[in-house]
Amino acid sequence: MARTRICLARHGETNWNLERRVQGQLNIPLNVRGVAQAEALARELGSERFDRIYSSDLRRALQTVTPLARRLGLPVETRVALREKDDGAWQGMTFDDVDRAFPSEHALHRQRQAEFLIPGGETLAAFADRVGAELTAIAERHPGETVLVVAHAGVLDIGYRLATGLGLSEKRDPPVLHAAPNWFLYEDGRWTLERWAQESARETVVMPYDGRTLERRPAARLLPLDAEHRVLLFRYSTRLSPIFEAQGYAHFWGSIGGAVEPGETFDAAARRELAEETGLTGVDLGEIVFSREFPMQLGADWFQADERFYAIRVGEFTPDTRGFTEVERSDVLGWKWWSAAEIAATQELLFPEALDWLLEKLRG
Repeated sequence: MARTRICLARHGETNWNLERRVQGQLNIPLNVRGVAQAEALARELGSERFDRIYSSDLRRALQTVTPLARRLGLPVETRVALREKDDGAWQGMTFDDVDRAFPSEHALHRQRQAEFLIPGGETLAAFADRVGAELTAIAERHPGETVLVVAHAGVLDIGYRLATGLGLSEKRDPPVLHAAPNWFLYEDGRWTLERWAQESARETVVMPYDGRTLERRPAARLLPLDAEHRVLLFRYSTRLSPIFEAQGYAHFWGSIGGAVEPGETFDAAARRELAEETGLTGVDLGEIVFSREFPMQLGADWFQADERFYAIRVGEFTPDTRGFTEVERSDVLGWKWWSAAEIAATQELLFPEALDWLLEKLRG
């Protein structure tokens, strides 16, 4: 059989990568650096000759491969089998949270125990079988061709082990870089590693906030839920975030809420924002259901966002926006009640990430 050459690349960076949060098979989009990394990968590989392109069907992989596919003029064939390992009940948790909640189980996970199963997920052995079978099927389908595959760190890890003979439980030394090409050869049923991406040889993707200590911006965010478990989101102008406007987006959808004022608690800020943005008062906020931190552009500057989310059962209503400031009136374009299914299917910018997963988690 003629040799197949495969370029295997991981997706670009996400905010959940920054937070060290378990993504697994949740559909997390790229962050602003990840988008820039995808464009850099397209520039780097734009002059290469590829015969086919395959990708995981998860959004972060598809967003990474799209600029290059467009430049090459090739379609992208998606494969569910190229998804990241399913980490079940741990998905959405930070690694620190997992370590605190499941110390003995997390130890087994770190030891790469092949048959260890996270509830609702898949074992490392099953993941390796799935990925190995899919990569081999792709290679055998295209003898004599050069194929691009964009997927996830776990998929690249299995590819590395197929090509080097490294056992599943053994430590892999070279890191899996974001949006970097790693080259493999497949011939006569045998994988070999041609070249693994090294950080020292990579183009550095520089962001405006690199090297800065960003001012923290604590904010209370609210997720009003109706009887059908839909969530109310506002549509905001991307004038609030010019980097998205530069990518061609006129608006994005996001949870309501805003910055915590000096001396104010998150609870107090949530009540104030809810009253000002919807007219609702006297609502039971409950506990904080989700938190996240990430670099955020607001106007011309960047901040370290520290957002805490409250889910409140309110029934369907029409927001009373008479409490809006003039700036809010110019930047908020409307609202909509979203189901988890609509969120999962949309191609629009929508925050927070994985809100469909969070809604299903809140449903219990």
